[in-house]
Amino acid sequence: MKKIISCLAIIPALAAAVELCRAQVVRDPNYGLSLAQQVCSRCHATIAGTIHSPNPRAPTFPDLAATPGMTRTALLVTLTTPHAGMPMFTFTGEQRDDIIAYILSLR
Repeated sequence: MKKIISCLAIIPALAAAVELCRAQVVRDPNYGLSLAQQVCSRCHATIAGTIHSPNPRAPTFPDLAATPGMTRTALLVTLTTPHAGMPMFTFTGEQRDDIIAYILSLR
């Protein structure tokens, strides 16, 4: 009986470890660039070295990447929360993670 209880106590820790590993999966920044060029480039400069975005109010992706305190979480909020001037796109979780990986690769 003690072995069963001991094993059951391990399950939440294993589940947490698996979730942590899932959260740390590195996505594909090259696919993120491809998505950004298809969807985001109407307003944002998406490529390093581009100084101005097509929409002057839209920050360039390199500027986003260089913003102090910019994190994966902050970018996730930006991509999933409606805000003035930015249309809401429907991305899969993997697509969002790829775009975020691309933006953060510009650091």
